Amino acid sequence: MRDVYITGHRNPDLDSICSAYGYSVLKNMIDKDHDYHAVRCGHMSDEVKKQFALLGIEAPPYMKDVKPKVGDVMLPPTDKVDASSPIYDLVQQYNENHPSAFPVFDGGKYVGLLSVDDITSWFLKDNKEKLPVYDFTAENISKVIPGFFIKREKESFRSSILAGAAAYEDFCRFVHENCNSVVALGYRKRYIEHAMAMKVPAIIITTRTKAEDIDFSSYDGTVYVTELGTAEVERRLRMSPAISTIIGKQGKKLQVTDLFDDAKEELASSQLRGLSVFDGDEFVGYVTRRCFLNRPAYDVILVDHNEVGQSIKGIEEASVVEIIDHHRLDALKTSLPIFIDAEPLGSTCTIVYQQFLRHNIVPDEMTARILLTGVISDTLILRSPTTTAIDKATAGALAAISGEFDIQSFGEKLFSVTDGMATRVPENAIRSDFKVYSEHGVNIGIGQCEVTTLKDFHTYGDEYLKALEKVREKDNLDWAILMITDVLREHSLLLSTDFKAYNKLPWTKINDKVLDMPGVLSRKKQLLPEVIHTLD
Repeated sequence: MRDVYITGHRNPDLDSICSAYGYSVLKNMIDKDHDYHAVRCGHMSDEVKKQFALLGIEAPPYMKDVKPKVGDVMLPPTDKVDASSPIYDLVQQYNENHPSAFPVFDGGKYVGLLSVDDITSWFLKDNKEKLPVYDFTAENISKVIPGFFIKREKESFRSSILAGAAAYEDFCRFVHENCNSVVALGYRKRYIEHAMAMKVPAIIITTRTKAEDIDFSSYDGTVYVTELGTAEVERRLRMSPAISTIIGKQGKKLQVTDLFDDAKEELASSQLRGLSVFDGDEFVGYVTRRCFLNRPAYDVILVDHNEVGQSIKGIEEASVVEIIDHHRLDALKTSLPIFIDAEPLGSTCTIVYQQFLRHNIVPDEMTARILLTGVISDTLILRSPTTTAIDKATAGALAAISGEFDIQSFGEKLFSVTDGMATRVPENAIRSDFKVYSEHGVNIGIGQCEVTTLKDFHTYGDEYLKALEKVREKDNLDWAILMITDVLREHSLLLSTDFKAYNKLPWTKINDKVLDMPGVLSRKKQLLPEVIHTLD
């Protein structure tokens, strides 16, 4: 099944994470042809972590980006071979499957990648030399040539191959000139005795009769008998050395998380046919040039956002297949028509629950609690001006399914676990729910933090103004704003960096960088439109 990833925006709040979680549950129920995964593309604030701990569930895993990786195109090590096995076995396996590379193992430990180029180079070199020399083992000779040992004195030796097919005098001359050779010949007693006298390392006799009238007791080499013909024995002997003897140069070890483009460039510049792929220290597969012919693209569903600048890194390279959102539309261009459910509701989780209803499915108790959490959080316990009748009805239905019948109590408990602003790291708090907008050529960053009181603002206000300026500089913004909202008393304060349009905002100045905003709770519906209006 093809994977589809469901993600919220880069500064994941409860609505973003909860809607991704809930929608993944629904999609996995109604679509059995795909596997849907809820993920988050940013790190959660300490407050959101505590709120998830209150729910008693693990938040969706972190996903850095949706750029294609080596792991998306690598080949699993199915056609693997043992380093000690004969080359003959490798040739047989290649003839069956025609892989372009073989992972080589030694007792379960990965040794390296053997490519078709390595095999070809070995065969070309083998046929180029006048009398090539091989590394033989008695074990591998018995593997490639059916037969039996009369003597097995040498387990391994390095030698050439000599066929005993010439006239006796010529044979004697050949053996004299190449006494360090495996001699393959028919059952010719005189020839065999001369080969023993010359102390060749091994003799392979091709016969269907027993070699009982030859005394091998004084010979300290290896004697092997087979019914194969001499020419076939010679052919197989050449392929009996261990596979490890022909492994060529190894390239850079790739990781499954390496980017597709980087790995493609690495392989293209290496002049190799393939590269090994690891997951940490564990070998998991390999890539060949063919792996990079087609560029893969992740399938992604966006929830609680639709703008590229707020989305997971690499979204431009991905295939966006759906959008579920309750914000203004500034979506990226898609190559095909996609499903979009964008409604002016108080929470994305409300839209997700409506999708459950459209498919006549009742969410389970835990999913209902998670969706309720998103609704309560984003509507500030149904007090935000973005709250609609549908949000209220959804919250009531989810509360009944989850068993959280007292919505007010559940909401207050949800917000009570958050730390006060004075005890938080200012920059971290600002970035915990921070969105960037571009309007009329102006880059604006707007953050929002929820608290249960504003009475202690005087103890931390100056530090947050300094941190807000640092965020503006680091993010190369023209204007940075932070709205601190008392969710219980429906009151906000607005902190701002220096920017001329600040003076056009309609709220009362406490000082040159702080505005008093009674009754203002929503960044989306109450603050953002006024900010944009100042730029017109």
